[in-house]
Formats: sequence, C-alpha cells, structure tokens
Amino acid sequence: MKMTSLLMSAIAVGLVSNVALGSISINQVVDPLVPDGYVANEIVWSGPADWTSSALLVNLPTGTAYQTPAAGGDGAPAEFMIGLVPELEFDTYVGIIGDGSAGIPGNPGGINPDPFSMDAPRINVSWANTSPYDFGPVRIGMITLSEDATGDWKLLSANVLYSGVVVNGAMVPEPATLGLLGLGGLALLRRR
Repeated sequence: MKMTSLLMSAIAVGLVSNVALGSISINQVVDPLVPDGYVANEIVWSGPADWTSSALLVNLPTGTAYQTPAAGGDGAPAEFMIGLVPELEFDTYVGIIGDGSAGIPGNPGGINPDPFSMDAPRINVSWANTSPYDFGPVRIGMITLSEDATGDWKLLSANVLYSGVVVNGAMVPEPATLGLLGLGGLALLRRR
C-alpha cells in the first residue's frame, strides 16, 4: 500500500512538472475553408517553455487524411502559399506556419519505427523545432481527417504521452488525457 502511494506520488509529480513546461491541446477547427466532408484537428502547444519536438502516430482502419491537391505537402505551408491557396491551411501537416526554421518533419533520433508517413491508414511522424521562440499557444500541426475516419492516436510531446480515439474524423482524447489537458489549463490559469 505504501509503495503504491509512493509510486502514485512520483507519477503525479512527474506529470505536474511536465505540465509546467507546457501542454498539448487538440481542437476541432470550425472554418468555412475546411474542405467539405473533413474535420480539421489543430494540435496546439501552450506553455511558458519553448516547444521542441513531438511524435504522432494515428491508425485509421477507415477514412482518409486530407492533402491539398494543388500544393499540399507534409510540412507546414508557407504563409504566402496560403494567400494563393487558402485551403492549404487545413492540409494535413506538421510544423509551424510562418517560421521557416521550425517544424522540420523527419525522423530525428529514430523515434519512428516506420518511414515518415502523413497519409491514411497510418500517419507516423516525428518533428522538431529549431527556433527557440515558439512559446505557446502555437499551432504545431494540423491533422485533417475525413468524416468517416475512425481509429486511435498517440502523441508524445514534452515527455508526456497523450492518446485517444478518432471518431467521425475528430481526434478525441481519452479520459486520462482529458484530465492531463485540464491540469495544463489550470497551470496556465494559475500563472496569470
């Protein structure tokens, strides 16, 4: 019993210290430019510390990931390209729009067991940030999935593992992750 209490205390301290660095939220974006039949899931880093890296794995037994036919890619689009092709903002990508040095997609340190992939049925990507000025809130990725997409996802960022399911194209955190996201929000409110 005592060992269980110590272990739970250690886990709680670890989670709170990681939340103090920052936290991740996943927001479904409501915008008329989101392609018909798709749900845009925005991954946002919030916190007082600079975002450095993340790894994402999404398994989709059904559904597809949106890639803009005109000029889509796996990395964040350039701001001038969004001016030319507005739907690029809701392409499936990782990285930070407007910061050419940030959000470099790739496989640093062998984090991904599989090759880099941003397409269904498996999105598997890790990405890093070379800019020291990306304090939250900042969008670090956009995962736009078809409304028939189902599956599960895992995201590792700031040494915290977030996970959940994909339901009708929306990335929904599991209850434990929801609690962690709530802790992150409380930590940010307390700082103000």
